[in-house]
Amino acid sequence: MAYFWISAAATIILWGITCAIAFENPVETFLNKILSDAKKQSAVETQLLEGKSELLDAMFETMESDNEILAQVKDLMCNVRADVKEIQPLSESMEKIRTELNSLKKEIKDFEVKLKYPNVCLACGKPILPEFKICPYCGENIKLLPEKIVAVSEYR
Repeated sequence: MAYFWISAAATIILWGITCAIAFENPVETFLNKILSDAKKQSAVETQLLEGKSELLDAMFETMESDNEILAQVKDLMCNVRADVKEIQPLSESMEKIRTELNSLKKEIKDFEVKLKYPNVCLACGKPILPEFKICPYCGENIKLLPEKIVAVSEYR
């Protein structure tokens, strides 16, 4: 009789396990859990992507405005280059005029010295006043030479 009770108990236990497995399929439960977790994760990822998409949209708008500003700067640079090309010949002309003015200033200064000091010491070449008989720079006796009249064309 013990054998009967043991086999009946084992049958009931195995029948219970079979029913539990049949009514709640563990594979299906596992797959449902994975799908549920995937849906939750995809919802979180969607929220993250929405937050990041707002940031990406702001970055895109900034890049577009920066691109427009860069295009304006490029246009300005082209205009400046054109203006510089126009100014460069003027700059060269101004430099020539400046050089000519400096040479004219030097000639005027030399002319003023010659007007103030018409005599020059023959020994040292420095200008002296007409009333000097001895050069104040080198001490040489000044011999007055007869003044020559020189034509302007010969002077240059």
